Parts: sequence; C-alpha cells; structure tokens
Amino acid sequence: MEDEVPNRTEALLIATVNPLAKNEISAALAIDQKDVARSLRLLKKRYENTALELKMIGRKYKIGVRDKYSEVAFKYSESEMNKGELEIIGLLFRKGKTYISHIERLRGKRAEEELEHLSKLNLVEIIPRGRRRIVKLTRNFFTKYGKELKERVKQEEQVTD
Repeated sequence: MEDEVPNRTEALLIATVNPLAKNEISAALAIDQKDVARSLRLLKKRYENTALELKMIGRKYKIGVRDKYSEVAFKYSESEMNKGELEIIGLLFRKGKTYISHIERLRGKRAEEELEHLSKLNLVEIIPRGRRRIVKLTRNFFTKYGKELKERVKQEEQVTD
C-alpha cells in the first residue's frame, strides 16, 4: 500500500491538462500535504533516467516529456486543440494580442467556444478592457509550446533563406 499514494499522485498529474499545486493535489486525492510532498520527491526520483519528468511550473506540478524527447512525442501525439483553436493560437502568436471581436470576425460563431476551451487549457487569457475584451497567450502556453515553436520558426527561416 506504500506505493498507492505516489501512484495516485502520478495518475492525477499525467491525466490533468493544467499543472497542479500541492494543495490542489492534496484536495483532489484527499491526502495530507506531507504525503503529497513525499510522493512528489518519489516521482522525481522515479523519472530520473526516463523520457518523462516531473515538471515544476511556478509552484505547480505536471508530468511531461523531457525536452530532449519532445520532438518524437509531439510528432505522434494527437493535439488537444482542434483546427480552429490552432488558427486562433497562430493569430495570437503573430499579433501578440487582439480583441475578441477580431477573432469572432475570422472564426465566426465557433470563436466563443474555441476561446473558452483554450482558456480552460490555460493557453489564452481574456482581459476585459472597458466594453471590449482582449485575448493574449499565457505564460503557460510559452512554457508548454514555446521551445518547440521557436525551433520550427528557425527551421522555416533557414528553408526560406
């Protein structure tokens, strides 16, 4: 039964889209925070020589693929975003930020639900500005996808040169 808490912690951190803080893990699994801390140490050690790692993002945790192996993993993984959401991400990546009304003109009726999904994934942030709302990419987006995007942009620049 000693591996039960770390195994449950591991399952939670693999299954969740967004990183979780110790208190969120504690509440989700109904365990003491000391047990969470012990589980996190054990998981960090468990993944030392594997393609996976326990990632700390701010003060939150997530199990993910090591950067060294991310190219292989992302090449064959299914995207958690649909084509429309990827178009919104592309627009925001190029522009930095834009008004929701601009996205709605481009994407139509689906824009609101696509933005809501991206917001739940913690990839975009919607900021009220008077009567309008601005959308921008979050720090979590750049933590999760930034390195891969930079490498793709560099490769495309080399091809066009």
